[in-house]
Amino acid sequence: MERLTQRDLRVLLEFLGELYLVRDVSAFCAHLIATLPRIVSADLVVYRETNQQKRQTIKELLSPANGSFSDSSCIYAQHMHENPLFTAYKQGKGSAVQISDFLAREQFHRTGLYNEYFRRLGVEHLMSKGLPAPSPLVRAVSLFRSRRGFSERDRLVLNLLRFHLIQGYQNAEIVTRMQQDLDLARQGAEDVERGVIVLTPDGRMQTATARARQWLTDYWGNSPTQPDNLPEALQRWIRHHITILANNGDAPPARGPLIMEREGRRLVVRLLSDAEQHLLLLEEQYTALPSVSFAPLGLSRRETEVLAWVAQGRSNYAIGTLLGISELTVKKHLEHIYAKLGVWNRTEAAARAVATLTSRASSVSPSAVLTK
Repeated sequence: MERLTQRDLRVLLEFLGELYLVRDVSAFCAHLIATLPRIVSADLVVYRETNQQKRQTIKELLSPANGSFSDSSCIYAQHMHENPLFTAYKQGKGSAVQISDFLAREQFHRTGLYNEYFRRLGVEHLMSKGLPAPSPLVRAVSLFRSRRGFSERDRLVLNLLRFHLIQGYQNAEIVTRMQQDLDLARQGAEDVERGVIVLTPDGRMQTATARARQWLTDYWGNSPTQPDNLPEALQRWIRHHITILANNGDAPPARGPLIMEREGRRLVVRLLSDAEQHLLLLEEQYTALPSVSFAPLGLSRRETEVLAWVAQGRSNYAIGTLLGISELTVKKHLEHIYAKLGVWNRTEAAARAVATLTSRASSVSPSAVLTK
């Protein structure tokens, strides 16, 4: 069985320490492909986001940046259906995989993917790790080598990283959506809708949005005696994750979010680092759809669900996650909703929904009214 050396573990821990820095999706992906060769050597590293159904490359980043030919993205898209790795990593939660797991070398050499893409890139071997993506998108980071194949040690390292990569990417998605709020929080704004807390080096609140302070009270009860103190349970969770990377005896678990549940809602707290300080990003999610009906508006059951979440300020991505459908499907439902309601955008649709609820307030229980 493959084991990592102490040097491997030191390099791995250094890599993980940087992985949880505050970055949006673009910066996270650029950092990932630039630094991954520190722990798994590669001649070329590629982050790619594709739509397999349409055979279309949505986004592609390469390191080194000149490691491609002029129409490489288009050529790859034409032959992506020959890539046996899609099924293995499309959900982003499986093991690292390589071409040789599925095709013998002779078989692979007969494919258009090899002759039109791999051979022109000057590479022979590939190992990939999938990242989370809403259907029908597929995201993955891939390592290429021209001569030496990938070892089981290389696979072990990527597998040790896989949950960290998933959490890191999800953190970056949150940062992307919250970047504006984060900037406002650092300026001391108090009217930010999302929850952002900037911590001092000793773990006290340096800056916090009004929504974040309210959630601390809602989910942990009475406010701390000192206004800049966090609840003790939250402080312990933060200390645990900050110190865990200092343990060089073994690969640490992924820095997952802290999740608190209450009355059909949950609070998701993520810990990220920014230079010499730490930040908490808070987001509240509904675990149960309020029992509302927009039947008078002539909407279907699914359209009713989508509109209910829209009225609560949920993004298309969040709605898709809650309902188990793609973001594209959410957009299609919204198009139908706009047409039925005679409105042009989600703001007008949400206003119409709230107006409908208000007019029915006398006959609907308080728990059915959408609040945030």
